[in-house]
Amino acid sequence: MSVLTASPDFVYGNTRLRARKAQLLTEADYDALLGRDLDGVRDALTQTAYRPEIEAVLARGAGALGLETAVRDHLARVLGEMRAFYRERARELVALLLSRFDLQNLLTLVRGRARAQPADVILRAVVPIGPLAHGPAEEIARRDDVTAAVELLITWRLPDPDTAARLAAAWPRFERTQDLARLEHELAVAHAGRVERSLARAPETLRELVARERDATNVLTVLRLRAALRAGELTELPPPGPDRFLPGGRIGENALEEALRLPAPTDTVATLADASHRPDWRRPLERYPAGGDLPLLQRQLEDARLRWALRLFLAGDPLGIDVPIAYTVGNENEARNLRIVAESAAGGEPAEAVRARLLIPDGGGLWDA
Repeated sequence: MSVLTASPDFVYGNTRLRARKAQLLTEADYDALLGRDLDGVRDALTQTAYRPEIEAVLARGAGALGLETAVRDHLARVLGEMRAFYRERARELVALLLSRFDLQNLLTLVRGRARAQPADVILRAVVPIGPLAHGPAEEIARRDDVTAAVELLITWRLPDPDTAARLAAAWPRFERTQDLARLEHELAVAHAGRVERSLARAPETLRELVARERDATNVLTVLRLRAALRAGELTELPPPGPDRFLPGGRIGENALEEALRLPAPTDTVATLADASHRPDWRRPLERYPAGGDLPLLQRQLEDARLRWALRLFLAGDPLGIDVPIAYTVGNENEARNLRIVAESAAGGEPAEAVRARLLIPDGGGLWDA
């Protein structure tokens, strides 16, 4: 990726995205989906921007999995179209924003083949954006075994040369240990390092978006290691190493190591909250010691990231990367919401319980203009 030096021109693309913001689902749209079965949810979505994808999966006879496929295809389509609105430096920044899907798709493919999942199951979880979209993903997912899939990734240098090189270096160890979690972490570290180098001259809001993701992962790593010690799953902490934490966060490695070794949980979360310099993180972190619920904390930190990003539609720079960030995160959040709606429709979950799990932007006052 080239060095981002020239002032990027976002005017045309941002104008298009502001017009497309109206296509994102509203509070009324979500209310119309709740309480329906899967067929009813699909029917309701044909009255929205999802109509092309819904009709396409119905024509293919996708059955109960069709809604999941339609949501994925819609996300890929609208973000691919977004990228096409920009040129030169602005397009480079948007491509860097969308590189978040490169790691997601890589881990999906490697994990799926390592677990011997059918190719069709793996491919449903791949978001067709970036270098691992469509043809390459299909070739890799249909390899006979995980070794053949990994060899193809390394040969094709996907999703990028740096991450592929790390995969090549880490693969012999995985073959000996079968430690998939460690392999995935090493790939995440490699990809994070590559993104961090590309972010050196990027706008502050793009850096903060990535930093929130990195910091959340690192905070959860600290708390998981402490929980493993308390539960007796570890007898002692592993020694510090360059790959313990993901690069690119605001919370420095020294603060993370200090929090890891503090005796009191309240001191640990206070150290992490102070080091993050984010007021919207303090309350979730301070509440964590009372229940020790890591999945809840993970969801709360993710909600904080979503809310921060979605507000950029109103509070961000209208002539910069802020609008693509808000649009991308808005569509990611919408896909997440629809997966919850679909799962709940299939399971018969009450509408009130489903609604409580959704993050609805206009319902929370996140964009009113």
